Amino acid sequence: MPSEKVEPKKKKEVPRIDIFRAWCKACGICVAFCPTGVLERDEAGYPFVKEIEKCINCGWCEIRCPDFAITVRSGLKEKKRVEVKHGEEEREPKEEEVLPERVAAPGK
Repeated sequence: MPSEKVEPKKKKEVPRIDIFRAWCKACGICVAFCPTGVLERDEAGYPFVKEIEKCINCGWCEIRCPDFAITVRSGLKEKKRVEVKHGEEEREPKEEEVLPERVAAPGK
């Protein structure tokens, strides 16, 4: 009887959800459409990321936001190498600056 090789499960890639509070009008649509309960509303009614591990990267919150105040990106696949011209070496892009009006839940 041949033995079967069991491959270990790949670690789920945690997405990144960015909420731009300056653009958000706290309507709650993103929270209402989230199928896994990742988003929740704070005391002022603004959405925040409660449990990023539950996110399935469906993008419903981003699609339904009337103010384009929320974005969902996959974690590792989003990082790309920067092409440098004139014979210089390739380098990793710098971590993007987080503005005070933006709340981010980075994936690991």
